[in-house]
Amino acid sequence: MRSARDFEIIDIHQHCGGADAMFGPGKAFTAEDDVRIRTGNMDRHGIDRAILLPSSMDRDIVAANDFTAACRDLLPDRFPACLGTVDPTDRGAPAEMDRCLGKLGMKGMAWHHRFNGVVLDHPGMKPLLARLQEAKLPAFIHIIAGSTLESPWRLENLADDFPDVTFVALDAFSSSDQAMWMPRIARTHPNMLFDTGVMTSVGHGLSRFVKRYGANRLLLGTDCYSEPAYHTPFPVTELLASPLADADLRLIFAGNIRRLLGLGDGAPKAEFQSAESANEHSAGDSDR
Repeated sequence: MRSARDFEIIDIHQHCGGADAMFGPGKAFTAEDDVRIRTGNMDRHGIDRAILLPSSMDRDIVAANDFTAACRDLLPDRFPACLGTVDPTDRGAPAEMDRCLGKLGMKGMAWHHRFNGVVLDHPGMKPLLARLQEAKLPAFIHIIAGSTLESPWRLENLADDFPDVTFVALDAFSSSDQAMWMPRIARTHPNMLFDTGVMTSVGHGLSRFVKRYGANRLLLGTDCYSEPAYHTPFPVTELLASPLADADLRLIFAGNIRRLLGLGDGAPKAEFQSAESANEHSAGDSDR
């Protein structure tokens, strides 16, 4: 059976900070805590790199964006890119978005509208997406199953209005029913890609999706937080056990996100380092 060691794996869906919005107030993490715990989890499961998103998308957004960028900067070989967020109802959103894409060097923007308490296709999204369209950067938007604020048809509305923006549908296969809709949406919206975060264990239909619309439409995501809310990254093991060809997995695991964010070619797995090994090297250098 194939293993994670056989592929470069980039997880496109990792949140910086705790999952407070889901589970209530939890531990406060420093960036150093986050990176140490995160890379340890990644190393255990063969995940080489991750794209970082803010965890708090509903409060203190400026601090959340700063925290996400700080985590990226601590270990850029493992975190080659991060995304920012803004509240579409906030008058200051355009300025904060400009700061994310400029000063903080973020590669796109992400939204989880149910935590903002607004619909995904809120009118405030239009000027923000116009800015992304001008910058030729993608929009990562959650469509978690069961949330009417994040219903997939609302994302279709945005994709129709902004055909030149690439939309990444996060949590696309988060229920069996929703998974059945994804091929239909993929057929009519070529500017949409789909991630595997919170993927249902039964009836996800990934192999059928890839057979119909190609591996280039699918991205590997696990929905990890500073402290993972899972014991094993199910989408990784499920894809490895699937009948999909190795060439398909290379696209899903890394190739597609590299192309989307302009990350260039990958480094051999042996060249990656954890936060602990980075600290050891730094300590060794200071002793010389």
